[in-house]
Amino acid sequence: MGQYTGELIHYLIRDIADVGKYFFAGLAAFFAAGLTISLLTKVRGQNEGQRRRFLGAAVLVGYLCMLLFITFLSREPGSRDGIDWMPFSTLGSGPRGDAFVLENVLLFVPFGVLLPVVSVKMRRVWSTLCMGCAVSLSIELFQFLTKRGYAQTDDVLTNVLGTILGYAGYAVFCRCKKKILAISQHS
Repeated sequence: MGQYTGELIHYLIRDIADVGKYFFAGLAAFFAAGLTISLLTKVRGQNEGQRRRFLGAAVLVGYLCMLLFITFLSREPGSRDGIDWMPFSTLGSGPRGDAFVLENVLLFVPFGVLLPVVSVKMRRVWSTLCMGCAVSLSIELFQFLTKRGYAQTDDVLTNVLGTILGYAGYAVFCRCKKKILAISQHS
């Protein structure tokens, strides 16, 4: 393994471990939303499909809570300032910059998976892609306004790529599930 790859992996592991502390905040939000949703579905007598969507909604709430902590609450107000309009300026700038690129992609993969699970309207790739773009743009805008992060075109592009990859994973899973069910019904 070369020095560049070693440094890249080091940054990725360190950064992911650093934001891991927000996992518990997301987990708490997941359990709170999950408990509330479970109680509501039992009271209303929802069917199994609706309960699965509600469970997906609870996971989405937990994920969004973690996203909020990672992108805003983990940073001091006024600690960062600036806009970088140049696309792909972070990519190729060294192991640190490339780690940021990969982390931004990974950050939005769950969004691309969870959105179509929770909402039937988001089961079209363009709907999910547009929502991923809108959420990413909102994050960048609020980071700029609160000076809690650098507003970067790269972040939006990589977040949208993560959303697309997550959606692709969801779509592949659904197709495989359909084929397995079709095969099992013919047997």
